[in-house]
Amino acid sequence: MLTAILAAVSISADIKSDPVIADLQKRAFDFFWQESHAKTGLTKDRASNIKDTDEYNIASIASTGFALAAYPIGVERKWLDRKKAYDRTILTLKSINDLVEHEHGWLYHFINWETGKREWKSEASTIDTAILLAGVIAAERYWKDEDVTDLSERFWKRIDWQWAVSDGGKKPDESLVGHGWKPEEGFLSGRWSAQYSEEKMIYVLGCGLSDMRTDGWEKIGRKFETYKGIEFITGGPLFMHQMSEGFFDFSEMRDRLGISIWVATKNAGLANRQYCIDNPKGFKGYGPDFWGLSACDTPTGYQALGAPGWINDDGTITPTSTVATAPYTPELALSFLHHMRKEHPKAWGRYGFPNGHNPTKDWIDPDVIGIDLGMMLLNVENARNGFIHKLTSSHPAIKRGMQKLGFKKAPGSNKGPLRAK
Repeated sequence: MLTAILAAVSISADIKSDPVIADLQKRAFDFFWQESHAKTGLTKDRASNIKDTDEYNIASIASTGFALAAYPIGVERKWLDRKKAYDRTILTLKSINDLVEHEHGWLYHFINWETGKREWKSEASTIDTAILLAGVIAAERYWKDEDVTDLSERFWKRIDWQWAVSDGGKKPDESLVGHGWKPEEGFLSGRWSAQYSEEKMIYVLGCGLSDMRTDGWEKIGRKFETYKGIEFITGGPLFMHQMSEGFFDFSEMRDRLGISIWVATKNAGLANRQYCIDNPKGFKGYGPDFWGLSACDTPTGYQALGAPGWINDDGTITPTSTVATAPYTPELALSFLHHMRKEHPKAWGRYGFPNGHNPTKDWIDPDVIGIDLGMMLLNVENARNGFIHKLTSSHPAIKRGMQKLGFKKAPGSNKGPLRAK
């Protein structure tokens, strides 16, 4: 199997039929099936990419959200028996309702994958709960099953959006959602968002599922910059432009500010790639087929890497974020993928590419991280057939949220410009 896939590297193939990207997707899916607890359905935050087993026992609620979206992909691609996928979905939904600790409906970021108890003194996280919620909505739309719907609605109806916006009523005039809450210190100081990042899903979901005020959307920090003729919104790591976009379809649309989120994501990838081609720090490997600065493991620990505009670059790329550009620049994602498999064969494991790779320091991450695999899996599936986008777009709450934020169809807007004149 692997020999045949490697032989195909030199073959120019369409993203819908390319065997290399299909294999990568399958390996990412395998993470969610194999690294979710059999008794709770809760999905690990990370796992070893080189060993058959590991000692990790911490689940991420965001990773669990991606798992719920991954199972329908597995069924449709015939990687997973439908009944097994359904049973795992029900199990997971029961766990997030009855087992996982929460505060006003907002779940703790990191939990024990067997008990659902809070770990690492993590926060009741708004963004991670939102990622889980997006996965729940995708699952609910796919299964169209009374029990799945009942459990899904039970989960999202208990989320107190106004509590998260107003810091429990202490800030009644606030319109930006807070980052979260800890029992030891109360509400965190940060808000979504001082700068453009992955928070877009919070406002789509909050406005669609509640009467949360909508003016936070305008207050999101948007710093427009141009690099080598590419206008983009500064957001640092690539994942900030790919996390919400994996779940929700912003194509051929503009928001009430006249911005195309689709073009913003595409241009962020193009600018990131051009920066790596220019390679101002002279790192080994960088070039047109080796790029992608995002948040990832590095030789010195986990870092938020990114460029241009907001620059943090130590020579480590994040392959999952590069491949996640597939809906926007499929030919570049495929070219990178084939180059990696051919020129960096050691940067490959049971779940595909590692979370980080730094040729300058001859370092390959031994692990993968669930949210990055999930983001890549969803974006590739959308590039191939729009599957996840079709599911979430059919939900009344998502339609309502997009409408309340002023999104309108704008045929041709995917070709630019970023901002309507």
